[in-house]
Amino acid sequence: MALTNGGITTVLVIQSDKWQHSFQRYFGLHPDTSFRFGVIPGFCRESVGRRDWVYTSTKVYNTQQLYCWSDFHHKRLCNEGHFITSYYGTAPFLWDLDHQQEEDGGTLFFLPNDDLSTIRDADYKIVQDAIDSAPEPITFLLPWRSEQVWRHWEDLSIPGHAEIISLSDRVNRQLILTKLFQQKEYIYLAYPGTDLYYASFLDKKIMIYDSIKNYRSKTDEELAAHGLKREQILSHLIWGYDYLNDIQKEYFHWTENWNDIDLQDRQFLTQKILGLDALKSPADLFRDMKENKLLYNEKFVENEKYNITYEWLKSKVKKITPTSEGLEKYAKM
Repeated sequence: MALTNGGITTVLVIQSDKWQHSFQRYFGLHPDTSFRFGVIPGFCRESVGRRDWVYTSTKVYNTQQLYCWSDFHHKRLCNEGHFITSYYGTAPFLWDLDHQQEEDGGTLFFLPNDDLSTIRDADYKIVQDAIDSAPEPITFLLPWRSEQVWRHWEDLSIPGHAEIISLSDRVNRQLILTKLFQQKEYIYLAYPGTDLYYASFLDKKIMIYDSIKNYRSKTDEELAAHGLKREQILSHLIWGYDYLNDIQKEYFHWTENWNDIDLQDRQFLTQKILGLDALKSPADLFRDMKENKLLYNEKFVENEKYNITYEWLKSKVKKITPTSEGLEKYAKM
C-alpha cells in the first residue's frame, strides 16, 4: 500500500509483495504474475484483542479481497470488515519449506526493529547479553526496509565471523528465510511475533530475549522524521507497550515465556496462527481461490515438488487438545 503524507509516499505493504512469489511458486505461475488480492503480512500484533482498524480498510491494499492466514484474524475481519472479504488459508511461508533440508546447528538471531509507528528504546544491554550467549555460528537478520532497522543496532558488538543478512531480494526472500529457519537449531527473537510460530512449527529451540515493554509508540516528531503524520492507518498500526490494551499485554507477556507454556497449547496456537487447519494442496487451493474470485485468468501448472511439500506439511498437522488456559487466552484474541 502507498500511503501519502504531505506529498511524501511511504510504502506500507506493496500489494501481495511479501508473499507474491510464494503464491507464484505454489501455483506454478510465471514470476511476473501479480495478484488482485492483498495478503495479511503475518501475525498482526496490533489486531490482537482489539478492533482491527487497519486491515478492515480497503485503503491498505486498494482491494476488497484479502488472503488471511491466522484463524483469529480471519474471524475478526469477517466480523469487522464490512467493506472487505477475507479468505482463510495457510501461511505461504510453509509452502517454501524444504522437507529434505538438514539442520546444521547455530543460531538465527532476529535483531530488534523499529516500525512505522513503533520504536524500541535505546538501551541495548539486554540485546548484547543475548548475542553473547547465543550458540554459534550466528546469522543475524536485519529488516530489509530501512525505516524498520533499529537505529541503535550499530552500537552492538557483533562477532566478526557472524553473517548479517537483510532479505532485500524480493523474488527469493521467502526461500532464503525458510532455509535459514531450517538450517539453524536455535531461533533468538526480540518479541513474540510471526517468527515465533514458524520456529514452533519447525520444533526449534526458541529464546525470546527482549521485552515488549521496551517498545513504545513514536512521537509526532519521530514520525515527521520519516515524512509521516499520525493519520488514519498509522494511528492504529502500533504495537508499542503504551498503546497495548490489557488483553494484548496479557497475551504477549504469556507468550514471551513461550517455553513455559504447555506443549499442547503451543502446538494449538501454532496451528491456528499459521492456518494449518486450512491447508490445501496446490491444485485444491488454486481451484478454491478461483471459485472465491481471488484468482481470475491465471493458469495452474502442477509442480510435483509442491505436492510433496503439501503431503509433508499435512503429515505434521496433529489433532491438538489445548488446556483450558490455552483456550481461554486464544478466545480473547
